[in-house]
Amino acid sequence: MTSTTSPASTPSTLGFAILAVLARGNRTGYDLAAAMRRPVGYFWTARHSQIHAELQKLRAAELVAYESEHGPGPQDKKVYHLTPEGRRALREWVTEPPRERPERDELVLKAYASWLAEPGMVRRMFAEQLAAHEERLAEYERHEASFGGPPALGDPRFGNYATLLCGLGYERHRIEWCRWMLSRLGEDA
Repeated sequence: MTSTTSPASTPSTLGFAILAVLARGNRTGYDLAAAMRRPVGYFWTARHSQIHAELQKLRAAELVAYESEHGPGPQDKKVYHLTPEGRRALREWVTEPPRERPERDELVLKAYASWLAEPGMVRRMFAEQLAAHEERLAEYERHEASFGGPPALGDPRFGNYATLLCGLGYERHRIEWCRWMLSRLGEDA
């Protein structure tokens, strides 16, 4: 990065995901966790404990800050927001090429080793996977219909739509592959 952020304070990818959510509006830690389920959860997941730890790192790097507000319980709630430095770091990160990362797909690994298992058991697993991907595709298609077409590039919903479109393609590909596996397993069973 070319910003004033030192390498030690450069956020992780999760940190940038949090910054991207905060760029759309201030949120509590609970609200961040909810946003990390939908729509961010379509492409990036994190547990509440991971988000909390990452928020502390982002605060230490002065990329986010918070205001205390009266909460529903006895303690105040913290409402986080981007700092100007956080917005600058996020803006620079968005246009950098993504880091190389190894692909880790447990279902593909299971397919690789499937010759060792009883074909009926493998077929059942792939039938369950097919059903799960078909269900997810139906959910994504319902969500896509709610947009009424792609939002303009400057609209924050454009990012939601773009990631949803990627998710639609992934689910369609995964369904096609599961069906192919089932057809092969059906021939061999």
